[in-house]
Amino acid sequence: MRIPLLAAIPLCLFTVVLIWWSATRGMDFLTPPSEARLSEIRTEALASLPTSRLEDDAISIKVPPPDDIFTVPDKSPPIEPLDLGDIKSPPMLDTYSDRAPEGSAKLLALAATLEQAGAFQRALLAYERILDLSESNPEQIQSAVSAIRQLKPTLPDWNADPEAAAQAVVHIGTGEKFSEFLPEIIAKITRDLNTASSGIVSFSHELHIGRTIQNTNAPTPVALWITGPGDGAITTDVLSFTTADPDSLRNDIMKTTFNLVRGHLSKTASYNPAPEVLDDPLAALESHITRLLWNEFGKTLTPKP
Repeated sequence: MRIPLLAAIPLCLFTVVLIWWSATRGMDFLTPPSEARLSEIRTEALASLPTSRLEDDAISIKVPPPDDIFTVPDKSPPIEPLDLGDIKSPPMLDTYSDRAPEGSAKLLALAATLEQAGAFQRALLAYERILDLSESNPEQIQSAVSAIRQLKPTLPDWNADPEAAAQAVVHIGTGEKFSEFLPEIIAKITRDLNTASSGIVSFSHELHIGRTIQNTNAPTPVALWITGPGDGAITTDVLSFTTADPDSLRNDIMKTTFNLVRGHLSKTASYNPAPEVLDDPLAALESHITRLLWNEFGKTLTPKP
């Protein structure tokens, strides 16, 4: 007997649905399997893998537990504790000179630790040793200069006794064109130099005004040198520059003064040359030349009997 097509199709669909329902009616497709069930599945899957005769193929490689995957052995050298010494005793201008051979990196770490300990005067001395005694790269020098610029203005002058300061005289020679502006400018510059040296050197000034140059539009020459006090005093080299702008006169004098001090120290003192001035010459006088170097500069101009 032939079953009509319209009846056969529903019967086939009904048979498939009946088989699927009877086979899956006890199964839960929505609830995720428990951790225990997952563990059983992993065990069954690993047991079904073939055993390899090679010890280093993909099947036989032992996978470390998840906690060990990201464990990296610590190969960094142990950090040695810094010996700060007696930070309560009064420091000297050359304090930490004995640590300069250890390198600027250790001096930077020492200075930072001293700052954290509240020993700011000693921290400043450690930063200064990076400039005047240790071998330093440009980055270390810049780090020390930045720290000196922050620390030094917050501390009192190293020498508060004017009688104990070395004496120095700033000499300026030029024509009459700038004679009206120079007295006020040079008076302010000598005060700035006293501050820059932290009271170690006491500066005064002398003006030497020459004849008037006929061509008033031409740049005016200005000569600058520094001496000790009195007749026949020791003197630095003489540096000169020309300018036609009174507004730039102060900055030109400050830059020339820095070069005078730096050049004189390079010839007379056995210390590192001060870093060259790149921006503000007054800031360079306060930070690039350490207080130990200012002391050496004063001693070369006013040697003790």
